[in-house]
Amino acid sequence: MNDGIIIQARTGSTRLPNKILLPFYGDKSILDVIIEGIRSECADKLIVLATTDAVQDNILEQYALKNNIVCYRGSEDNVLDRFINAAKENNLARFVRVCSDNPFLRVDTFNNLFEAHDELKCDYVAYGFADGRPTIKSHLGLFSELTTLDALQRVAQLTSEKLYIEHVTIYLYTHLTQFSIKLLNLPLELEERTDLRLTLDTMDDFKLLQEIYAKYVETDKSIEALLRLIDANPGYKILMRQNIKCNEK
Repeated sequence: MNDGIIIQARTGSTRLPNKILLPFYGDKSILDVIIEGIRSECADKLIVLATTDAVQDNILEQYALKNNIVCYRGSEDNVLDRFINAAKENNLARFVRVCSDNPFLRVDTFNNLFEAHDELKCDYVAYGFADGRPTIKSHLGLFSELTTLDALQRVAQLTSEKLYIEHVTIYLYTHLTQFSIKLLNLPLELEERTDLRLTLDTMDDFKLLQEIYAKYVETDKSIEALLRLIDANPGYKILMRQNIKCNEK
């Protein structure tokens, strides 16, 4: 069994169709940006693009083929099942789950997740807030989460509730008597930053993050540089707060 990175992707977003394939930075899409980062930081990990079996996602299968990435196609609605089968088909015992609408994803933290799992052999590893929330439950859009094929198979045996099969990992970190969880400490400068929204659902999100990213790539690409850039532009924070209000987690 191997380690991998499974990217959850589809083109059928109701709020912004094809958002992950739209030109984001020059001729690069958000999916291009994410995969480029993964290849740079995790060259030894298999990348799997886990998309749906809907006709509209044929374009993502073609994208994977063009970019020499494994593609798995499965249920559009039962995302839990899609991840289980993507892992089984590619012999992955554990993997980082990547949401494909996070252009500022800190891919340089993925190996921290694997190392924490090496040490603890738990069911779920992620960065989390001091109150016990994993960052997937926020608008940060900076961090991913690691889980195992075994853990997700156990979830599938325990529930078929829509919430859990659509959102893959929620059952793990909300049923702490059944699953072992490790939350890594966030960088201190992010702990109180509930005003940040670096994930995207709408065209307003897309345009804002596109503008920020074009400036961000001229920095050293550190979290500190990103925060300085956002904090130096009050208009960015106003728009982020508005978008957070419209897209509550």
